[in-house]
Amino acid sequence: MQPRYTESTGTVPDPEEYHTYRLRSFPTPFGSVTIYTKPGIFSWDRLHPASALLLRSLDLRALPEGASVLDLGCGNGVLGFALLRACPGIELHLADASYAAWMSVKLTSQRLGYPAAAWYSDVTAALPASLSFDMVVSHLPRERLVAQQFLCEAWERLRRGGWLYITGANEAGIRTHIQVLARWVGNVEVVAVGSGCRVARAQKGQACELPASDYHDWRTLSCEVGGHTYKCCTKPGLFSWEHLDAGTQRLLEQQRIRAGERVLDLGSGTGIVGLVAALQAERVSVYMVDDHVAAVEASRRTALLNGLERAWSLPSDVGSALIGEQFDVITTNPPFHRGVGVELDVANQFLLDARDLLQAKGRLYVVCNAFIPHERTMQLLFRRVEVLYNDNRYKVILGERPVGRRKDRQKPPIVVG
Repeated sequence: MQPRYTESTGTVPDPEEYHTYRLRSFPTPFGSVTIYTKPGIFSWDRLHPASALLLRSLDLRALPEGASVLDLGCGNGVLGFALLRACPGIELHLADASYAAWMSVKLTSQRLGYPAAAWYSDVTAALPASLSFDMVVSHLPRERLVAQQFLCEAWERLRRGGWLYITGANEAGIRTHIQVLARWVGNVEVVAVGSGCRVARAQKGQACELPASDYHDWRTLSCEVGGHTYKCCTKPGLFSWEHLDAGTQRLLEQQRIRAGERVLDLGSGTGIVGLVAALQAERVSVYMVDDHVAAVEASRRTALLNGLERAWSLPSDVGSALIGEQFDVITTNPPFHRGVGVELDVANQFLLDARDLLQAKGRLYVVCNAFIPHERTMQLLFRRVEVLYNDNRYKVILGERPVGRRKDRQKPPIVVG
């Protein structure tokens, strides 16, 4: 299948549009559910077929009065809030590792009065150890190790007699995830198949021993860049957590940082890009931001490991946490996957936010896959655009002297309705 992407239209979109949370109604088997949602969250503007299939498959008669329910990997929370509509007496918890998703469910709960607890959490790590559930529902992520950790922690959090419902698309590996769960707990039933998706459920009975997991253990990763060795903190669940990916390697080889500059590592992951920038010249100040809770912690740990005194790590939906600030250099490896397909709305927002976060003579370094036409969009945002490196896999693009900067932007989250 050819990658899908949107060509530049020759016009620059409103940079605030992406960061705006709006009310949107989703049809569900339990009636219409209205929630706050925004671009950048998985399936933000529609009920995913896998989620719809799960809601149609639920046996709510099994829920006791006042049952405790967890929507794990909740996204904008449509699964959990649909359950709340069907069973208003439940104690609802929603957890996600995405800052944007966590903000979405917080806004829905607070502004619409839905009784629910929102957790910004790497799987269930942020939830109190004593918290357990009568039901866990989860649209599983595609990544194998992350999905398996979802299964482990969901099962451990279930009370005796509680139900685990999992769903996902066939092309995102749900059949494998179901097989893994069946191998571990033995009583898994596929209850629905359709629209290229599956739903399975299992009831927790006798105690069973799940495989030991080191998912939450931190490791130290050594990376070679330009003849120097750098050490960063990493763990499963992060992008390229076991090695320095080739694209980031190319970015680090091309970026140039000068003494005293203020640098932003946008989408920091393990913090390796910010680390190299901080050590490339004297008196460099580095901010590292990421949407993923584990990446924020990884960057913080990387700064501590290397004794960086001018380094800060913050949770941020693209550049939202720093709107109003100004930087000399921004360096980034923007994501272009959300779920299975190739979508550039988040990556394009990286470029828009970078333009508005740079000072008048600022520089943006971007690495991307060779087929992605970021230079076309950057030509609308910068006076000078140059492809510094290009092979059949990756290219590194430099944008200098941003044009049309929006200095009056509202600081997100922007809420309408």
